[in-house]
Amino acid sequence: MRVMNFGEVANRLFGGSPGRGQSFLYATEQCLVQSMARAAPRWIAPAHLSMIGAGGAALAAAALVGCRSWPELVWLVPPAMFINWFGLTTDLPLARLRGGELPGAGMSHHVSELFSHILLIIAYGFSPFLTLRAAAAVLVCYLLFSSYGYIRAATRHVQQMAYIGLGVTEFRILLAFWPFAAIALGVPASQHDPLPAIDVAVIGLALVAVLGLFGKLFKDGRRIAAASASAAQSSDE
Repeated sequence: MRVMNFGEVANRLFGGSPGRGQSFLYATEQCLVQSMARAAPRWIAPAHLSMIGAGGAALAAAALVGCRSWPELVWLVPPAMFINWFGLTTDLPLARLRGGELPGAGMSHHVSELFSHILLIIAYGFSPFLTLRAAAAVLVCYLLFSSYGYIRAATRHVQQMAYIGLGVTEFRILLAFWPFAAIALGVPASQHDPLPAIDVAVIGLALVAVLGLFGKLFKDGRRIAAASASAAQSSDE
């Protein structure tokens, strides 16, 4: 089994391979994204789109926190998340289309994406739509799944883009429209309860997700061990 060098691993990690598109919206999204990349003017660089995406996340985060004093800011969250989606789903396809330096473009993309999601989850903790405890549980899950995705890409050369059909785009949709669901469920009014129902629900789901991740880790570990044993046996023969 050939060992990949650093450049090849970086290329796979930071934009060289589209990876496994397993999310529900992946196929439709890719058609739309490719059309937007082809229509992009020449003066727009992939790094510009990454920064636009990060800026959309910053705007959404500011609106979420600001909703404590100005509830009408909630209407800024969906369009800001659309900006985030546009920038961070078009930057890498644009780089590939123009034959750009994919590891560099990928680095900008992944840094902006990590910044965006972490900032948004923290902002939700300071918003009326989620408690700090629930936001902390979501953040822990996000960091665990993200870390495992990058480790899996480096060790198995597979970039996992979605779990059980839910990918980054589905996560963005949830972040964009959760404030309205939270208002309908009465989450803002329950934040002063000793144990809000939203905390029980989110922490319970987080525990299930973490257990599922450990199960996947065990399964992948067995596959890697079996592949290594098979390769060693083949080399001995």
